[in-house]
Amino acid sequence: MDKIVELKSVSKNFGKGFSLDSISFSIGRGEIVGYLGPNGAGKTTTIKLLMNALRKDSGSISFMGKNIEKDETLFRKHIGYMPENGTPFEFLTAREYLEFVSGAYGIDKKKIRGKIDELLSIFSLTEEKKSVRTFSKGMKQKLLFLSAIIHNPDLLILDEPFNAIEPQTAMLMKNLIYEMKQDGKAVIFSSHVLEIVEKLADKVILLNNGKIVGEGFVSSLKSRGGLDGFFRELIDSSNIDENTVKIIQTIKS
Repeated sequence: MDKIVELKSVSKNFGKGFSLDSISFSIGRGEIVGYLGPNGAGKTTTIKLLMNALRKDSGSISFMGKNIEKDETLFRKHIGYMPENGTPFEFLTAREYLEFVSGAYGIDKKKIRGKIDELLSIFSLTEEKKSVRTFSKGMKQKLLFLSAIIHNPDLLILDEPFNAIEPQTAMLMKNLIYEMKQDGKAVIFSSHVLEIVEKLADKVILLNNGKIVGEGFVSSLKSRGGLDGFFRELIDSSNIDENTVKIIQTIKS
């Protein structure tokens, strides 16, 4: 399988606090990777490093065989990114925002006009005169997703993409991600919803305290209790079980 992106022994130190410790993995063409871990495990830090928005301390990150720091312009034209808590420019309308993003990717205005019409209609974002500041969280998420895929990227990076998304749109997004996989694209996404990861991902990588503590193909995890069993096996769940009992006892008292 051709590698779209590869991390080799990537580390990032934040002083006495958190550090990302020697992370290594690759994503091939036609592969969807679920990137899992508790809050604070280092998922978003890894994504920022992948985006070259944060400088690593050591190791290497390559995109299609080239160092992302040396070929940043080429790299950014071929990736799509949806941040967890991103906010589109709120003074723009949805159309204006997608036109701006398309221009940043160098897409011709004449070619993009019809595409934007189609996408806004499908995602129910067609109210022309409404600025993004009036949008709900879910509407902003849909707009950010569209801005990540509009240029048909080779690598799609999604940080908690299904937050605040209604089921119908979530299903559409999952179908689109799967179709991009079929077209040879590479996808990495983080999510706290294990059921979504289990249904969508080919492979999962589990991060805890800045280290990769496990990885495997979803198809091979069924014998280990599925993704939930895999997660519980590699992350100490004793405190979770104990606290569950305490909460139940408290609310019943």
